Amino acid sequence: MNPKFKQTIILFTEVIIPDLRNNTSLEYAFIKNFKQMINGLEPESADKIKLLVKVIDKLSLVYNFKTFEQLTYKQRTRYIDRLFDFPIGKIVGGLTGLRSIVMISYYGIEDVWKSIRYDGPVNAQIQ
Repeated sequence: MNPKFKQTIILFTEVIIPDLRNNTSLEYAFIKNFKQMINGLEPESADKIKLLVKVIDKLSLVYNFKTFEQLTYKQRTRYIDRLFDFPIGKIVGGLTGLRSIVMISYYGIEDVWKSIRYDGPVNAQIQ
């Protein structure tokens, strides 16, 4: 995973799931899960996710006159909220899909299960 892509994903995820913010141990587990999710997609879908992440960064220059990484947390939050109202449906649909992948990747971390009182998958409990 290229460092720019990884950084943008982490910053996007911090907006979607604030508990990840400034939590390096969860960040590592999240990135591991996220990579698995992306690698499990059809190559064309994975490429679209990568392109969307580039669009998030480049549109930040248009909207904010700064790269996505240069924005404060509050500015990133406002910007991402604004993108979910973007006039092009494919962008909004892509963001919705990316948000889903982010949430699955985050809530797939076993350490997070304790905080949400989840005992793990049923089949893991039976064994």
